Amino acid sequence: MSLRARIAIAVGAVVFVALAVVAAVVYPAVGANLRGQDDASLVQVAGNAQTIAAKLKQAHTVGQLVPFGSTQLQILPDATVGPTNAFVDVTGHDVQVASGKAKPYFQDEAYGKIVYRIYTMQFPDQPGVLVRVARPTSDATSTQTSLGWLLVALVPAAAIGAAVLARLAAGRVLRPVGRLTETVERIRATGDLSAPIETPGQDEISRLGQAFAAMTAALDESAGAQRRLVADASHELRTPLTSITGYAQLVRHGALADPDDLADAMRRVEDEAKRMAALVDELLLLARLDQGRPLESSPVDLVALAEAAVGDARAADCARTVRLVVADDGEHLVRGDRSRLHQVLANLLGNVRAHTPPGTAAEVRISRDGEHEVIDVVDEGPGISAEQRDKVFERFFRGDASRTRTAGLADGSGLGLSIVAAIAAAHGGHAGVQPSEHGAWLRVTLPATVAKTVADRALTRQEVPSGL
Repeated sequence: MSLRARIAIAVGAVVFVALAVVAAVVYPAVGANLRGQDDASLVQVAGNAQTIAAKLKQAHTVGQLVPFGSTQLQILPDATVGPTNAFVDVTGHDVQVASGKAKPYFQDEAYGKIVYRIYTMQFPDQPGVLVRVARPTSDATSTQTSLGWLLVALVPAAAIGAAVLARLAAGRVLRPVGRLTETVERIRATGDLSAPIETPGQDEISRLGQAFAAMTAALDESAGAQRRLVADASHELRTPLTSITGYAQLVRHGALADPDDLADAMRRVEDEAKRMAALVDELLLLARLDQGRPLESSPVDLVALAEAAVGDARAADCARTVRLVVADDGEHLVRGDRSRLHQVLANLLGNVRAHTPPGTAAEVRISRDGEHEVIDVVDEGPGISAEQRDKVFERFFRGDASRTRTAGLADGSGLGLSIVAAIAAAHGGHAGVQPSEHGAWLRVTLPATVAKTVADRALTRQEVPSGL
């Protein structure tokens, strides 16, 4: 069953129940009101008994049932229990009313297959004289019955009309949902996440369409990034795999009979295997960061972190001068994952080693800029050209080959700086390249925080993991 049909049925059911409740209240209320009007009319006619009695005496019709429109009047002198002339019998209760020993009262009594509403009272100032005024109950009953039939016809008709109107209104209101459904089905059938989704307006359905369009755009971008990552990773893995396969074939065919050649080949195979393992680890890290998995969060002292990273860099390349410069004596604290932030500094300094000549000086600067802590790594190497500054943090980007050749190192995976950018983004920060006339100037900004207790400050000074 379609949503429009369900809405129509729901609206029709609600209207039906509401009108049925109203009818259940109105029907007996109208009946009671008509009965009250009839009783008031009977009392009014009975109140004119003295005037009417004078006319009856002149007409010699006292004791008879005299019609006054739809009302019947009977005056009985010396009322006694028993039958009367052409009307219901007089009861003992009626005799007591005539004598003044009982109050006037109403009763419903059948006579001649007609049910009458009868009001019985004492003739004013005439004990023993009985006045009875009657009216057929069918007068009020017929009106109430007509109302009942009208309600019986009106309630379902109104419910059906409401359902039809709701069906038409739902069709107009849900038209954007229909277009959105068609687009989703087309995307499912074709796999084309770039299909446009048109949902003009500012209502809830339009907002749903806009949110879905944003979601498909993000999914399309993510799928494209995954395809590029898989293609790049396949390309990067092909080289070490080809090298390993080549050496394996040489060994299998006995082409490396010299033990030195064989040992060199095994070292090359081991190097390529390590390169593949490192590449896989970096890809897994990027995948986890892309999925938005939560990182550990604790106060981290950037000065202590930088001191450890600079020490590792000096140990890895004793000929290179790496200095740490802290802008002021204040605390430089951020909240985040200590090991990942250490990896940021390690990758930045590793980039210096990979792209600058041996012995080139480098400097790590820690400073504060408003609500952000700033990490700057500056070297005196060949630098980064203006057209490449926006690309150095892209995955598998290696930049100018002359920089790597100058370093005298083998090509890296091209993922080091992209990991820096991903970790910075995961901490709410940003990584970028600053313009520099000499060498490369890489900057990472992170939201600053303040340690609130001595225990927090002690925690930030814990030993930082080493290894560049």
